[in-house]
Amino acid sequence: MEYSKLVIFDVDGTLNQTERYAVDAYRKALHEIGMDHFTDEQLKSRIGAPFQEDICFFLGDQANTLGEQFLTCTARYWFEGIRKKAAVYPGTYAMLDSLKQKGYQLAVCSNAEPKELELILDALNIKSRFDYIQSLTEKGTKKESLKKLLECCNPQWAVMVGDRDYDREAAERNEIAFIACMYGYGAPGELERCEYQAASVLEIPDLVNQLDS
Repeated sequence: MEYSKLVIFDVDGTLNQTERYAVDAYRKALHEIGMDHFTDEQLKSRIGAPFQEDICFFLGDQANTLGEQFLTCTARYWFEGIRKKAAVYPGTYAMLDSLKQKGYQLAVCSNAEPKELELILDALNIKSRFDYIQSLTEKGTKKESLKKLLECCNPQWAVMVGDRDYDREAAERNEIAFIACMYGYGAPGELERCEYQAASVLEIPDLVNQLDS
Protein backbone atom coordinates (compact mmCIF):
# COMPACT_ATOMS: atom_id res chain seq x y z
CA MET A 1 0.00 0.00 0.00
CA GLU A 2 1.26 3.48 -0.86
CA TYR A 3 2.31 5.47 2.21
CA SER A 4 -0.30 8.19 2.60
CA LYS A 5 0.05 11.46 4.47
CA LEU A 6 -3.06 13.49 5.23
CA VAL A 7 -3.40 17.16 6.19
CA ILE A 8 -6.86 17.78 7.67
CA PHE A 9 -8.32 21.28 7.82
CA ASP A 10 -11.02 22.85 9.90
CA VAL A 11 -12.89 25.45 7.82
CA ASP A 12 -14.16 28.40 9.89
CA GLY A 13 -11.24 30.49 11.11
CA THR A 14 -8.74 28.22 9.36
CA LEU A 15 -9.58 28.55 5.66
CA ASN A 16 -12.72 30.69 5.74
CA GLN A 17 -12.95 34.31 6.99
CA THR A 18 -16.30 33.45 8.54
CA GLU A 19 -16.74 36.73 10.42
CA ARG A 20 -17.39 38.43 7.07
CA TYR A 21 -20.95 37.14 7.33
CA ALA A 22 -21.34 35.31 10.65
CA VAL A 23 -21.47 38.28 13.03
CA ASP A 24 -24.13 39.97 10.91
CA ALA A 25 -26.14 36.72 10.64
CA TYR A 26 -26.09 36.18 14.40
CA ARG A 27 -26.99 39.82 15.03
CA LYS A 28 -30.00 39.80 12.68
CA ALA A 29 -31.30 36.46 13.99
CA LEU A 30 -30.99 37.55 17.62
CA HIS A 31 -32.75 40.82 16.82
CA GLU A 32 -35.71 38.90 15.39
CA ILE A 33 -36.18 37.02 18.67
CA GLY A 34 -35.63 40.10 20.83
CA MET A 35 -32.09 39.45 22.11
CA ASP A 36 -29.86 42.35 21.14
CA HIS A 37 -27.52 42.48 24.15
CA PHE A 38 -24.57 40.49 22.79
CA THR A 39 -21.35 42.22 21.76
CA ASP A 40 -19.58 41.63 18.43
CA GLU A 41 -16.77 39.88 20.31
CA GLN A 42 -19.26 37.49 21.91
CA LEU A 43 -20.77 36.77 18.51
CA LYS A 44 -17.34 36.22 16.94
CA SER A 45 -16.41 33.83 19.76
CA ARG A 46 -19.17 31.45 18.61
CA ILE A 47 -17.66 30.91 15.16
CA GLY A 48 -16.64 27.29 14.74
CA ALA A 49 -19.02 25.88 17.35
CA PRO A 50 -21.93 23.59 16.43
CA PHE A 51 -25.20 25.51 16.12
CA GLN A 52 -26.75 23.36 18.85
CA GLU A 53 -24.17 24.80 21.27
CA ASP A 54 -25.03 28.30 20.02
CA ILE A 55 -28.63 27.74 21.08
CA CYS A 56 -27.55 27.04 24.66
CA PHE A 57 -25.11 29.96 24.71
CA PHE A 58 -27.50 32.58 23.36
CA LEU A 59 -30.86 31.40 24.67
CA GLY A 60 -30.12 29.71 27.98
CA ASP A 61 -33.35 28.57 29.66
CA GLN A 62 -35.34 29.79 26.63
CA ALA A 63 -33.63 27.28 24.34
CA ASN A 64 -36.66 24.99 24.22
CA THR A 65 -39.08 27.75 23.28
CA LEU A 66 -36.95 29.88 20.96
CA GLY A 67 -34.36 27.39 19.68
CA GLU A 68 -36.02 26.44 16.41
CA GLN A 69 -36.90 30.04 15.55
CA PHE A 70 -33.32 31.12 16.25
CA LEU A 71 -31.87 28.33 14.10
CA THR A 72 -34.23 29.10 11.22
CA CYS A 73 -33.41 32.81 11.28
CA THR A 74 -29.68 32.25 11.64
CA ALA A 75 -29.59 29.74 8.78
CA ARG A 76 -31.40 32.15 6.45
CA TYR A 77 -28.96 35.00 7.06
CA TRP A 78 -25.96 32.64 7.30
CA PHE A 79 -26.53 30.99 3.93
CA GLU A 80 -27.25 34.34 2.30
CA GLY A 81 -24.00 35.67 3.74
CA ILE A 82 -21.99 32.70 2.49
CA ARG A 83 -23.19 33.28 -1.06
CA LYS A 84 -22.41 37.01 -0.99
CA LYS A 85 -19.39 37.41 1.30
CA ALA A 86 -17.49 34.13 1.87
CA ALA A 87 -13.74 34.46 1.26
CA VAL A 88 -10.61 32.48 2.09
CA TYR A 89 -7.72 33.94 4.04
CA PRO A 90 -5.03 35.49 1.82
CA GLY A 91 -2.59 32.83 0.65
CA THR A 92 -4.97 29.89 1.12
CA TYR A 93 -4.94 28.70 -2.50
CA ALA A 94 -1.14 28.81 -2.69
CA MET A 95 -0.85 27.01 0.66
CA LEU A 96 -3.15 24.17 -0.38
CA ASP A 97 -1.47 23.82 -3.76
CA SER A 98 1.95 23.72 -2.10
CA LEU A 99 0.90 20.83 0.13
CA LYS A 100 -0.59 18.93 -2.82
CA GLN A 101 2.61 19.41 -4.82
CA LYS A 102 4.59 17.92 -1.94
CA GLY A 103 2.48 14.78 -2.09
CA TYR A 104 0.10 15.32 0.81
CA GLN A 105 -3.55 14.38 0.57
CA LEU A 106 -5.92 17.06 1.86
CA ALA A 107 -9.14 16.74 3.85
CA VAL A 108 -11.75 18.94 5.47
CA CYS A 109 -13.24 18.11 8.86
CA SER A 110 -15.81 20.69 9.91
CA ASN A 111 -18.50 21.30 12.53
CA ALA A 112 -20.75 22.44 9.67
CA GLU A 113 -23.74 20.38 8.56
CA PRO A 114 -23.39 18.74 5.10
CA LYS A 115 -25.54 21.29 3.23
CA GLU A 116 -23.70 24.25 4.75
CA LEU A 117 -20.26 22.73 4.20
CA GLU A 118 -21.02 22.04 0.54
CA LEU A 119 -22.14 25.63 0.05
CA ILE A 120 -19.07 27.05 1.82
CA LEU A 121 -16.54 25.01 -0.14
CA ASP A 122 -18.22 25.95 -3.41
CA ALA A 123 -18.36 29.63 -2.47
CA LEU A 124 -14.68 29.60 -1.48
CA ASN A 125 -13.75 27.78 -4.72
CA ILE A 126 -11.64 25.19 -2.89
CA LYS A 127 -13.72 22.00 -3.01
CA SER A 128 -11.71 20.46 -5.86
CA ARG A 129 -8.48 20.74 -3.87
CA PHE A 130 -9.63 18.23 -1.24
CA ASP A 131 -9.45 14.45 -1.42
CA TYR A 132 -11.85 13.92 1.51
CA ILE A 133 -14.66 16.04 2.98
CA GLN A 134 -16.14 15.31 6.40
CA SER A 135 -19.05 17.31 7.82
CA LEU A 136 -20.51 17.08 11.32
CA THR A 137 -21.76 13.57 12.11
CA GLU A 138 -24.95 12.66 13.94
CA LYS A 139 -22.91 12.40 17.17
CA GLY A 140 -22.37 16.16 16.93
CA THR A 141 -18.70 16.51 17.96
CA LYS A 142 -15.49 17.24 16.08
CA LYS A 143 -13.86 14.28 17.84
CA GLU A 144 -16.34 11.85 16.32
CA SER A 145 -16.27 13.52 12.91
CA LEU A 146 -12.48 13.26 12.80
CA LYS A 147 -12.63 9.64 13.92
CA LYS A 148 -15.02 8.84 11.06
CA LEU A 149 -12.79 10.64 8.56
CA LEU A 150 -9.66 8.77 9.67
CA GLU A 151 -11.48 5.44 9.54
CA CYS A 152 -12.62 6.25 6.00
CA CYS A 153 -9.26 7.23 4.50
CA ASN A 154 -6.91 5.32 6.85
CA PRO A 155 -3.75 7.41 6.39
CA GLN A 156 -0.39 6.27 7.71
CA TRP A 157 0.29 9.80 9.00
CA ALA A 158 -2.02 12.76 9.63
CA VAL A 159 -2.16 16.23 11.13
CA MET A 160 -5.17 18.36 12.09
CA VAL A 161 -5.06 22.10 11.35
CA GLY A 162 -7.55 24.31 13.19
CA ASP A 163 -8.22 27.40 15.26
CA ARG A 164 -10.34 26.20 18.18
CA ASP A 165 -10.16 23.84 21.14
CA TYR A 166 -12.65 21.62 19.31
CA ASP A 167 -9.91 20.93 16.75
CA ARG A 168 -7.12 20.41 19.28
CA GLU A 169 -9.22 18.04 21.39
CA ALA A 170 -10.26 16.09 18.30
CA ALA A 171 -6.63 15.68 17.26
CA GLU A 172 -5.57 14.54 20.73
CA ARG A 173 -8.46 12.11 21.08
CA ASN A 174 -7.62 10.57 17.70
CA GLU A 175 -3.88 10.57 18.42
CA ILE A 176 -2.70 12.73 15.54
CA ALA A 177 -0.60 15.91 15.44
CA PHE A 178 -2.12 19.39 15.63
CA ILE A 179 -1.30 22.81 14.21
CA ALA A 180 -2.97 25.77 15.91
CA CYS A 181 -4.11 28.61 13.65
CA MET A 182 -3.58 31.63 15.88
CA TYR A 183 -5.09 33.99 13.28
CA GLY A 184 -8.54 32.38 13.67
CA TYR A 185 -11.34 32.71 16.19
CA GLY A 186 -9.88 31.09 19.28
CA ALA A 187 -10.25 33.08 22.49
CA PRO A 188 -7.11 34.66 24.00
CA GLY A 189 -5.09 31.85 25.54
CA GLU A 190 -7.26 29.11 24.04
CA LEU A 191 -4.43 27.53 22.07
CA GLU A 192 -1.37 29.25 23.50
CA ARG A 193 0.05 26.01 24.91
CA CYS A 194 0.11 24.31 21.51
CA GLU A 195 3.65 23.62 20.34
CA TYR A 196 3.01 24.23 16.64
CA GLN A 197 1.37 27.59 15.93
CA ALA A 198 0.64 29.28 12.60
CA ALA A 199 0.42 33.07 12.69
CA SER A 200 -0.83 33.05 9.09
CA VAL A 201 -2.02 30.62 6.44
CA LEU A 202 1.36 30.81 4.72
CA GLU A 203 3.16 29.28 7.73
CA ILE A 204 1.18 26.03 7.57
CA PRO A 205 3.30 24.14 4.96
CA ASP A 206 6.53 24.66 6.92
CA LEU A 207 4.87 23.46 10.13
CA VAL A 208 3.53 20.38 8.33
CA ASN A 209 7.06 19.66 7.11
CA GLN A 210 8.46 20.01 10.63
CA LEU A 211 5.92 17.60 12.05
CA ASP A 212 6.35 15.15 9.19
CA SER A 213 10.12 15.06 9.57
